[in-house]
Amino acid sequence: MALKNNLVQDQGLIKLLLLVATFSFSSCRDRKREEVIAIVNEWAGKEIKFPENVPCYVSGQETLSEFCDDCFHKEFKILLYVDSTGCSSCRLQLFEWKQLIEEVDSLFQEKVGFLLFFQPKNLSDIDFLYIRDGFDYPVFIDPTGTINRLNQFPQAMQYQCFLLDGDNKVAAIGNPVSNMKIWELYKKQIADGKNVETNMITSALIDKVEHDYGTILKGSTNTATFTITNVGANPFIITRVSTSCGCTTVIWDKQPIEVGKTTTIQVELTPDEAGSIRKTITVYSNASESPMRLTITGTVINHLKRR
Repeated sequence: MALKNNLVQDQGLIKLLLLVATFSFSSCRDRKREEVIAIVNEWAGKEIKFPENVPCYVSGQETLSEFCDDCFHKEFKILLYVDSTGCSSCRLQLFEWKQLIEEVDSLFQEKVGFLLFFQPKNLSDIDFLYIRDGFDYPVFIDPTGTINRLNQFPQAMQYQCFLLDGDNKVAAIGNPVSNMKIWELYKKQIADGKNVETNMITSALIDKVEHDYGTILKGSTNTATFTITNVGANPFIITRVSTSCGCTTVIWDKQPIEVGKTTTIQVELTPDEAGSIRKTITVYSNASESPMRLTITGTVINHLKRR
């Protein structure tokens, strides 16, 4: 915990880390740089205040579960605030957060809690997303934006996610779901400045990086399989998979793959419009080759031609 204490004491180091995180998604122009520095000066080491009596939901149902309260008492917390503006699905990214939470659980066990505060337009939108994305982690529904009024978060969405230490003070800022560089920064903070995956690095070979579906029908479900072999010295772990299109679903083994063994990544494509397609699937893992980028292509038609 020495580094964490140093981060609180050494504002200069905090600012540097925050700048690294924020510039990774900024334009680096002078005006933007000034904006980043102002936000860093305001938020580095700042204590976050939490409202009382904000209802906690698990799988769309309000609950009094101790699991909800336990999230506040971890050594580190990741706080996300999402207001009611814009597309709920795009802003919440529940499927991506689910993958991140699973990765954190595998890397840090009980060390990190997630405080997800949502201010939805209506609960029915959230209920649909819970079911669609299979999300079963506690979230806090804050319909009036109480937590935002207490803390006056920055207006820009990319600054409304924070890594907090045990005293609820800001150790880093930025959304780790949207930017892998920020996630790498978060991991190093949680691991006391160490690269948490250094001692578990391995190597992997994939049988192909592109699959052509050929000619397929609009609305049909089409499957492609990629095979990966662990050829390194440690178990192979896929930590996260992201896609460039909502019309693709990816299924992979969540368990470590032992040395010399193989695993598969199954990509299901259900195209919703006709035309040529070229989609990318990015596979993050503890392999030195990470991330692996896979491509699926094809031509989508509205209906089969009759002979």
